[in-house]
Amino acid sequence: MLAVDDAEAAGNAAKALALVEGMPIGPDGRPWWRPQRVRRLRQLVALGDAVPDWVWGRWVIAQAAQPRPGRDTDASDVAVEIRGGRSTLWGVDPDDAMTKVIGHDWVFRQLILHERGGLDHFLRRVAGPRLLDLAGDVHSWVGVPMGAFELVSERADRIVWRDLGTGVAVDTLNLGGASLMALGEAAIGRVVRSGEVSLFESPPLCVPPDVAHDVATSPANWMDALNRGCREEWGAVLADLIAKAHEFDLLFDLSSRLRRHVLQPVDPDLRCDNVGTGGNGADYDVALVLAALGGELPLKGDDAYDARWGADAMRPLAPLVSAALLEPDTRAAIEPLLLASDAAAVSRLVDVLVPPADALCRQIRDQLSGAA
Repeated sequence: MLAVDDAEAAGNAAKALALVEGMPIGPDGRPWWRPQRVRRLRQLVALGDAVPDWVWGRWVIAQAAQPRPGRDTDASDVAVEIRGGRSTLWGVDPDDAMTKVIGHDWVFRQLILHERGGLDHFLRRVAGPRLLDLAGDVHSWVGVPMGAFELVSERADRIVWRDLGTGVAVDTLNLGGASLMALGEAAIGRVVRSGEVSLFESPPLCVPPDVAHDVATSPANWMDALNRGCREEWGAVLADLIAKAHEFDLLFDLSSRLRRHVLQPVDPDLRCDNVGTGGNGADYDVALVLAALGGELPLKGDDAYDARWGADAMRPLAPLVSAALLEPDTRAAIEPLLLASDAAAVSRLVDVLVPPADALCRQIRDQLSGAA
């Protein structure tokens, strides 16, 4: 495990993945590695040189979000108390419940990274020169305050928010963070810069209006705001969002489980009740990408989906297709189904999908063109 930690901190995803695949099962006969960790490594290796700076930055975040031995021992207790106490724990047994706090709890992640200085420590003491070089502006992510943002509009490539603290419009890369939100609803999170783009360093958390107002008024007291919110009218919903909604994907802000609930396919075998957290999930993703290639999905939606559009307006689906394509098994599944004549359809996706999915489409297109 330490060798994998070292390879990741050095920025060597290929070496880390090779080590992980060399020991998939632990001494107890159970899978040794967290699925999300393996998934991140597979995605990085598959993308190769097409990985943008912001993705490397998020890989830094994923590594820094782990509790440090001998420190942060109370962080899980603090996080659980904020969302309502031990009655909000979920899992098959107490150990599994604590593992789920570390892997899924939104408050725990923010607490470790920022309030407890995990990101700063990782950058100063752990990360190697190559990883720091790949991650570009990631040092500027340290100390970014919590913010509260109202959803204003959504395009295929970006989301427009209104910073409730300043009133200023903020554009972020569309990684699906607003896919389950209605216009006018609010979320909290930390918006960071990476080169020419802005994004949330971790998925934003949808919150009730009162919580958003309190965070906008006093960003440093965001945990108090959530603590109050979890004990008010929508407290049970907010507690579930904090505890269960996030898998902290590297390339997308919405977990694969929730993403597959947003758009229901025609095939009943691929619907969300059959997909769940596994099952036909890979088949669903393949079907979604093929539907996009066939021109069956409004990838751009009603351009600039905002308050001017009525309840029947179509939101852009390009981010969902991007996420499906970037799942580790999707490309290998669709490539045998494509012909050289499909290169034009793949090229159309290049122009609309969110990075780095556009780069993956470019690779597939070039491969098809070369085979013509």
